[in-house]
Amino acid sequence: MPFPPGRWRGRWIWSPRPAIRPAAHSTLLPEAYDRRVMFRRGFTLTAVPESAPFRVTADSRYILYVNGVELARGPVRHGPRTLYYDHGDAARALRRGRNTVAVLARFYGHATPWWEPSPPTFTLGGGCLVAELLLGSDWLTTDATWRCHDSPAWTPAAPRHHLLSQLPEIFDARAFDPAWTLPDHDDSAWQPARVLEARAVVGGEPDSRPPSDPFGPLLARPLPPLTAEVRQAVVGTDLVADFGQVVSGTLRLAVQGPAGSTVSGAVAEVVTPAGLEIATRFSYTLRGTDDVFETGDPAGGRYAVLEVSGGASVTSVSVVERLRPRPAGPYFTCSDPELDAVFQAGLRTVDLTAHDAYVDCPTREQRAWTGDSVVHQSVDLVTNPDWSLARHHPVLAAQPRPDGMLPMAAAGDFADPGLPTIPDWSLHWIRSVHNLYRYTGDRSLVGSLMGVAEGVLRWFLPFRGADGLVHEVTGWVLIDWSPVQVRGTSAALNALWGRALADFAEMAEWLGDLGRAWWARDLHAALARGFEVFWDVRRGAYRDHLLTGAVSEHTAAAAVCAGLVPSARYPVLRTFLLDRGVMFTRSPMGARGADRDGPISTDPVSGRALPDWDVSAQVVGAQPFFRYVVHDALALLGASGAIAGLCREWVGLMSAGTFRECWEGGSYCHGWSATPARDLLVHTLGITPGEPGYAKVRVAPRLGDLAWARGAVPTPYGLVEVRVEGAEIEVDAPVPVEIVR
Repeated sequence: MPFPPGRWRGRWIWSPRPAIRPAAHSTLLPEAYDRRVMFRRGFTLTAVPESAPFRVTADSRYILYVNGVELARGPVRHGPRTLYYDHGDAARALRRGRNTVAVLARFYGHATPWWEPSPPTFTLGGGCLVAELLLGSDWLTTDATWRCHDSPAWTPAAPRHHLLSQLPEIFDARAFDPAWTLPDHDDSAWQPARVLEARAVVGGEPDSRPPSDPFGPLLARPLPPLTAEVRQAVVGTDLVADFGQVVSGTLRLAVQGPAGSTVSGAVAEVVTPAGLEIATRFSYTLRGTDDVFETGDPAGGRYAVLEVSGGASVTSVSVVERLRPRPAGPYFTCSDPELDAVFQAGLRTVDLTAHDAYVDCPTREQRAWTGDSVVHQSVDLVTNPDWSLARHHPVLAAQPRPDGMLPMAAAGDFADPGLPTIPDWSLHWIRSVHNLYRYTGDRSLVGSLMGVAEGVLRWFLPFRGADGLVHEVTGWVLIDWSPVQVRGTSAALNALWGRALADFAEMAEWLGDLGRAWWARDLHAALARGFEVFWDVRRGAYRDHLLTGAVSEHTAAAAVCAGLVPSARYPVLRTFLLDRGVMFTRSPMGARGADRDGPISTDPVSGRALPDWDVSAQVVGAQPFFRYVVHDALALLGASGAIAGLCREWVGLMSAGTFRECWEGGSYCHGWSATPARDLLVHTLGITPGEPGYAKVRVAPRLGDLAWARGAVPTPYGLVEVRVEGAEIEVDAPVPVEIVR
């Protein structure tokens, strides 16, 4: 094993230019922000080894080249006191004679949606790089023999707004030699790298090699490398390049023109003022020869909107899609071509929002929201044989605040403990842990997250009254973008807390932790008694709160999923949830999306007006995100056969092959809207784990009005394939099968 646990051989290095104020270990100098440093180390080989293992990481970003060949880029997103390293084999890029390892390293300084600053020490926390490469019996490691260069080609930039915190990229190719990664490049004018000897404020032995504060032991990357598929755009005469669909990755331009001419622009969802307002921008100044530019950070959208000056012209526009992989195997198809298209759109939507974490949308934020990811994960668990991200994302998000609650988003700017949280998002996170229990059956993984889950549940206890309900919960109670009422005592929030308590108790009992199981069930039983106050006999529904008579899909569905509903009411609630004629939806995203005003030019969305609809007759319908709860509730109520029909509503949500954020607008590609890609396999074909970890598979098809359906889902033991036509059910499975007709 070339990389055993313990002290690294490589040393932390960075530019000789200081980044941290010497007299104040926690203060970054202004010149540290958005800084790129180029590193090189030459060496000679008399023979190329069969393998050349390497590992590398940096704070905040890096791209590793060997003899001009890109071998790795990273690291994956992480918390403020964690850092992952990438590893691989460099042998394919080596050659006899002169070789060069080159690294372009970047330190953001400013928090971004995918990077959270670490607390600086005297030397670390302001940019650093470490690497080691095994060449036969010799080690090449980062140290003072490396050469470095603070690149003037990039102009440092700052976030434009707290909602638009991606950094614009301003690049002058005249100050950049594209051959800098090759062995023959002359780096004699470069400076020796500075070795950073990590020092703590109090105590500890200084050392320049990891592990060291603030990162602790460096962790191996838990995810496979991202894909790198090139998607070409068609460039119009008005310099709007159309990809024909939403894409996500690094933008690549081939341009021609005299030195000093420029190309600037952005990748956008739509070509509107609001669409351009929320897009990440770039500016490229041509060197006059070999002008190919690729952005360093990912962006998403359907269009590249370009502006040229000084005689520049654009000859090619493409995006290198950098997404988590989806191996072939699982599928769904049926007698309705519309539902086949809905399923495929769900897959594409999740793919575009699956990077080094599950993100909300590739086109706008790319934040790893704590609650959104339960839908992405649920889709991946039934459609992707590679469960790496499905397993890792709940772990990434398990970074609680000191009070036990999770931030609203993980490993990025909105993980700031100074920001409020979304309490119900942490309850959806507990459901994602429950998914791990059901699908993976990994006791070690689930057990490692139970302490965080308990902390989330306990966070609600000070809000709990003698009636067993939680009241006046602080933070941003979102539920979803519908105007479901949450003032005072929110029934929907109480029901989500109840579902999380039930999930926790079930997992604790499976783990043999009967004390935790009893604790959660006791709270759940008291909640169930108190929840009766919301029941409206006349409406045959649960009210959203006690201040008005408003009712919603959300409260009814969450109550069913939480086990708070007496079985005698099942027929009534089934009728209630299936009566689509009285339901309406309304979302602030209709005004705040790329089509209209944009996210920073309208009022905050956290507040909700009192009902202005007929609360005695109308029902607040769920937006696409919360429909995963609604569909689960219908399955529990014995109405799984209706779910295929309900998934047809997503036909109107599709835009060029992906799903929009809300029924009324929002982002053109939003992962939380992809639940049909789960539900057509889980509820329509009825393929679910019969026991944790698929020790047994349960097959309970409910096709509704479909003549036939076929599909396959991944399990730890291989694919389970199900074919249903009429009363005939065929199952191919590597595990015992329970068929429920």
